[in-house]
Amino acid sequence: MGSRASRWLRADPWRALLMLVAACYGIVQLIAVGPGMGLGWDETVYVSQVDPRVPAAEFIAPRARGITLIVAPVTLVTSSTEVLRVYLCLLSALALYGSFGTWLRLRPGAVVPVAALLFGSLWLALFYGNEVMPNLWVAFGAVAAVGFFLRCVRPGGGRGCVAGLAVCVAAVALLRPPDSVWLVLPLALALARPGWRRPRVALALVAGLVVGWADWIIEAYVRFGGLLARWHAAGAANETGLHFSLYDHTQALNGPLLCRPPGGCGPAEPSWVLWWSAIPALVLLGLYAARRAESLLPAVVAVSLAAPYLFLVGYAAPRFLLPTYALLTFPIAYGAAGLLERARGRAGKWAVAFLVTAGFLAHLTLQGGTLDEVVTPRLAKREGDARAARALEGLGVRPPCLVYGEQAVKIAYRMGCAGHTVLTWPEQSDVPAAVRDAEAAGKQVIAVDRGRPVPAPFLLTWDRRQLQNVQPGRWFAYTPR
Repeated sequence: MGSRASRWLRADPWRALLMLVAACYGIVQLIAVGPGMGLGWDETVYVSQVDPRVPAAEFIAPRARGITLIVAPVTLVTSSTEVLRVYLCLLSALALYGSFGTWLRLRPGAVVPVAALLFGSLWLALFYGNEVMPNLWVAFGAVAAVGFFLRCVRPGGGRGCVAGLAVCVAAVALLRPPDSVWLVLPLALALARPGWRRPRVALALVAGLVVGWADWIIEAYVRFGGLLARWHAAGAANETGLHFSLYDHTQALNGPLLCRPPGGCGPAEPSWVLWWSAIPALVLLGLYAARRAESLLPAVVAVSLAAPYLFLVGYAAPRFLLPTYALLTFPIAYGAAGLLERARGRAGKWAVAFLVTAGFLAHLTLQGGTLDEVVTPRLAKREGDARAARALEGLGVRPPCLVYGEQAVKIAYRMGCAGHTVLTWPEQSDVPAAVRDAEAAGKQVIAVDRGRPVPAPFLLTWDRRQLQNVQPGRWFAYTPR
């Protein structure tokens, strides 16, 4: 058995190196992020759709159900967040290996494992590896889709790559339908290149879109009054239109998970601006070094996937650009390999190796420091949600119930209650419709808020109690008299 393994390593060392990168990616997630982090707001919405033990949170028009299918095998069995985190760590490590592995037949050598290492070392890829959010999985799907596409347009491309392309496009469409359009558009245009015209590849792109969009379109007619109505509702929720949010994305580089009013992201950090500015230069260097479609096409698709978030969405979140970063690692890795290959003499090769190593170590230092700054406060905040849930249970709140107010969806999920999160408390004295509907349905209602005077006029007649041992901040619960 040992001799077989050693022969396989000698025969395909780059695949073995990619496996090692994927394993390290999963292990670092478990160590740096850990399985103990509670669910965020968006995560709770997604998980509640397939957790039979809790009411499903409101599922608004822009959301798609692809990520719920990914987590369903675990959430149908258990509500344990720890089990879910470990499951996603393992699955994302496998996805890193599988998606980047599609490129090994295109480019045997160090380029593919180096590209996977660059992407897997991003704080974004590590943080979202075990989060119930779709963007990282879109990144994996996009990497695999471009890899399968390039294999299909090569002479001898078989049915396997066509099927793989269709599956990847469908997966991206299930996860984030609009992203699939921006993925397919440059691939469809690339089919016009002489020698690349493959009708079955075009059919695979169309089939993937149709299958992937089907669920979103059907739900549009079932729940949102039709496709056009859902599209408009999704656009309103995402503030779509002509925007220029490049600076907002620059502000989000160092760890704010969302740059959207009323919250602010603060100024852009110089070290991150330098890191971001280096990416176009490194990509251009890689394109010049490679001078081949295997490096140009992922760069074009990366730009296409970034365009809607830079110019059509009125706010920023660093996770939006995960697919772009994943695809740009290929020309950057080509550039590093090209520099090493073209360096003359032993001294020249050592100088290039030193520059590449120093640059990568600086990259790791920046990513690691930011990951720690992102994880540490969120561990405390999400533990605070768990404490708030326990405190409310101590007040006798039991299902069927509604938790209304700040962080309500996250708190309610831990209690088995329905939740309605409030970003801006209502200024009128009328009882909100969500509260009236819950009371009419016979649910126990409780409102929660952190550290302010009575946040809404309708709560003035409710009983107010401070929740003990709930941190950070001072939490209060309001119950109708």
